[in-house]
Amino acid sequence: MTNVDPRYLSFSQAQGYESLPHLLQLEEISEQARVALWNVLYEEAQVERTLNRTGGFVRSYTMNPILRSIYSEFLMQPLDEWRSGYNTMISILRPFIMSQPFNRVFDLLTFIMRHPQTPRSLVGLMAAAFREHQLAYRVDTTPPPTIYPISTPEEGEAVATALDQIRQAGHGAAGEHLRKAVDCINGQDWPGAVRESIHAVESVARQIAPEAKTLGDALQALKKKGLLKHPALHQALSSLYGYTSDEQGIRHALLDRSTADVGQDEALFMFGACASFASYLSRKQIAISE
Repeated sequence: MTNVDPRYLSFSQAQGYESLPHLLQLEEISEQARVALWNVLYEEAQVERTLNRTGGFVRSYTMNPILRSIYSEFLMQPLDEWRSGYNTMISILRPFIMSQPFNRVFDLLTFIMRHPQTPRSLVGLMAAAFREHQLAYRVDTTPPPTIYPISTPEEGEAVATALDQIRQAGHGAAGEHLRKAVDCINGQDWPGAVRESIHAVESVARQIAPEAKTLGDALQALKKKGLLKHPALHQALSSLYGYTSDEQGIRHALLDRSTADVGQDEALFMFGACASFASYLSRKQIAISE
C-alpha cells in the first residue's frame, strides 16, 4: 500500500528502514490492533474518587454501568455473580478482545460504543485506533456508531465523506439504509446488503422527485430536473438498479435457485457505489436549490 497517512508512520517506516504498514484483510484483526482496541477501553475506564457524606472517599469506575450491561445483556450472565471494578473489566473484556473471532470483537465494540453512557471520547479514540492500525474497517462515529468495511483507506475516506454529506442534506432515511447495509455485510447477508444499498439511492432520488413511484421513475425525473445531465451517468445508475431488480433474491423472490448469486465482492462494491451515488444526488440537489 503506497498511500499511508504519515501521522501513523514510525521514523524507520518513513525513512525506508522498515516496510510500510499494509491494510489488513477483511475479517482480520492483528494482535497489535487487538492490543490497541483493548488499551482504548482500559484508558477510558478511569477511577473516580468522590467524597461521601462522612467525609471519606468513594472509589468508582466510569465504565461500571457499561460493564454491567455487557455482563448481563451482551454476555447473558446472571447479575448475582456480577462484581464491579477494574478486575472485572480485565477478567471479562481483555480475554474476549484478545482471543475472540473478529465478528464477535466487533459485536462487543459496537455494543459498547452504542451504550447510552459511553462517552463520545471513547468512540473517537476507537475510530482513530481502527485507522492507525490499518484495519479493513472504519468507525462511523455519528450516533449510533457503526463499523463498516472498506477495501482501501481512500475508499474509507470516500464513504465517510458520503455519509456525512447524505446526513447534512437531510436524507436520514438513506443513511439508515446504508447503516442496515453495513449490518448485513457484517452478518454476511450479501443480498440484503445489496438491497439496502440500492434502497439508499432510491430514498434520496424519491425525496428529490416525490412524484416518482420507483427508482427508475425517479431517475427519469432527475434527468428532466437537470440533476443527471450526462447520459452515461444516468445509464450507470439505471444499470445498478436493473442489476438489483433482475438478480434473483435481492429485490425479488428466488425462482429457480436456492440462494442469490451475490457474494462479498458484489456487496462491498454496491455499498461503496450506492453511498457515493446517494451523496452525489444530495450535492446536486443542494447546488440546484441555491
